[in-house]
Amino acid sequence: MQNTRGYAALSITILIWGTTFIVTKLALREIGPLQLTGLRFLIAFALLAPLAARQGFRLRQIFEWKYMLFGLTGTTLYYALQNVGMTFIPVSTTVLILASVPGLTTLLAVIFLKERIRARQMAGIGLVTVGVVLVSLEGFANPGAVGGKAWLGNLLIMASALAWAVYTIQGRAMAGDTPASVMTAASTGAGALLLLPLIGWEVAAQGLPASLSAGSWLGILYMGAAGSGLTMYLWNYALHHLPASTAAAFINLVPVIGVATSFLLGERPALMQLAGGGLAIAGVLLSSGMGENHLPQER
Repeated sequence: MQNTRGYAALSITILIWGTTFIVTKLALREIGPLQLTGLRFLIAFALLAPLAARQGFRLRQIFEWKYMLFGLTGTTLYYALQNVGMTFIPVSTTVLILASVPGLTTLLAVIFLKERIRARQMAGIGLVTVGVVLVSLEGFANPGAVGGKAWLGNLLIMASALAWAVYTIQGRAMAGDTPASVMTAASTGAGALLLLPLIGWEVAAQGLPASLSAGSWLGILYMGAAGSGLTMYLWNYALHHLPASTAAAFINLVPVIGVATSFLLGERPALMQLAGGGLAIAGVLLSSGMGENHLPQER
């Protein structure tokens, strides 16, 4: 039952995350990337804190070193680097680079958590990676960099991928000690605080947005409430019941969902991209071993 709930939490998380890239890209037309990140997590923290308080969360916890580090990787670095990187490269290139997250997480899980990776899981991750490469190949071949700085955008997204891999390992290592809601609220609050100096620098350099459309405000609300608050709780909940490597494999479904939602904008993905989506789904199923009643390795 616990494994089933873990997979359900992962599925909802990935479904929401898959839609946030296009919402982010649209919002970045009107607001700076760091200000967008700050607003997103201010909303997320405002929603998470009261709920987490019922399970023992206290504001002073956001200043504890373990939550500061947790928030640094999963909030400050991952989302700030990703949002800034997306100002230089398109969504398709972004998700292609983020396809490296499962491999990075698996490597870190083997080194630091001593998780045992089965041959089936390695094969599944490989299949998923091939699928995502096919989905995003067109964007990779035509990066469409802003100002000719594709290299900078690529570097920033690669750094964000590493930050999320570290965040996943941290969450798995902390999973047995603290309720998921407390972990999420404390790390979100800590990460938002660490963003303040970066936001201050951006405002000093670029100024505040003249105005934001209703669509942008709705997008920011969606990213904060669903894309960050709800999903970060569900992600940490899943890490209480599933290995980090299994959770990481699900991330590769995000670009597949992104391609599917592109139909709403009138886009028609190529056959190769659709085939890649099928491979990614098959790889996640193979890697996660859904249907088996396996438990996380004892540490």
